[in-house]
Amino acid sequence: MNRDRATRPEFGDCIQIGVVVRDLERTTRELTEIFGIGPWRTIVYPPADRGDIETTYRGEHGNFRYRLAFADLGSVELEIVEPLEGESIWSDFLAEHGEGIHHIRFNVTDIQSVLGYLAGEGIGVTQSGSGLRPGTFWANLDTEARLGFTVELMEPVPGTDGRTPAIAGGKVQR
Repeated sequence: MNRDRATRPEFGDCIQIGVVVRDLERTTRELTEIFGIGPWRTIVYPPADRGDIETTYRGEHGNFRYRLAFADLGSVELEIVEPLEGESIWSDFLAEHGEGIHHIRFNVTDIQSVLGYLAGEGIGVTQSGSGLRPGTFWANLDTEARLGFTVELMEPVPGTDGRTPAIAGGKVQR
């Protein structure tokens, strides 16, 4: 394992906290009514009109769909995930743990080099996919046994903050 600080990539700030739930509507409604969180940006992934989206699940082609809702909490984005169909790390999480906090996400400038570094630390990718903005890519890491939660990485489009955009009329907003 490579623990040399000189070779460790910069992970930067935590940009997102992800929570897996069975009922996205109930959860976002309760968060809004009780805590005043919102407004919410809600999408289904992968978007039906995007044939260029590629996903993986445990090293194989991923065949899953899920609903997502996003709200800004200051400098951190809250992501609510409701699995809809197919095997995914989110449906695994619900089966093993029930609802709860699932991951934290960091934006990185060169995801492939970071994934190479992490492979040297014995950390692989459990699930990955193309982002909503063309040219972006996200990866969920196999960190649950070591950390107690999943770490997600994303390489955002230069000039964006990496937060998840809204989609209106099939086009990415923001």
